[in-house]
Amino acid sequence: MEKAEQLYTELIAPVEARMIRTIGRIISGPEDAADTLQQALLQVWNNLEKIVRQPNPQAYILRLCINAAYDFCRKNSIHAGKRVETDLENSIHSGNRQPDKEADAREQEQLVIQTIMTLPRQQAQAVILRIVHEEPFAVIAGVLDCDEQTARSHVSKGKAALRTLLMNRNEL
Repeated sequence: MEKAEQLYTELIAPVEARMIRTIGRIISGPEDAADTLQQALLQVWNNLEKIVRQPNPQAYILRLCINAAYDFCRKNSIHAGKRVETDLENSIHSGNRQPDKEADAREQEQLVIQTIMTLPRQQAQAVILRIVHEEPFAVIAGVLDCDEQTARSHVSKGKAALRTLLMNRNEL
């Protein structure tokens, strides 16, 4: 087995499904999520030496995925609201009209993701890992490269800031 295949088998294959889920929960469109996954894999390839030295290389890989998804969202934040409208219009025109509750849930999910993107990076990552992926604080600490108490603090502060931001928008 060649070295690249061995690294893939050892490092990426065990977390590949989580990589896809992580990016997919942050980015709504499947094509955009696939492109972002490719960006994340490129980052993994470019940082292989650093990843191999990490005590928890899979957590580091997931962090690269989250960063790639955030970068995509930042670049496309202006168009995020338009994308939801376009998706709804396409479903109506194709005859697959979704129930109002589904549309409202997607809009609210998009709003929450956009609001999370406004948080400081570590708080945003901690909130996504804890609330969306239900990761334990030890894993969050590994991803953020901090101790567990600091990870708890990032989650707590991030949730409080998110709550305040959403309440100010009267969206909760």
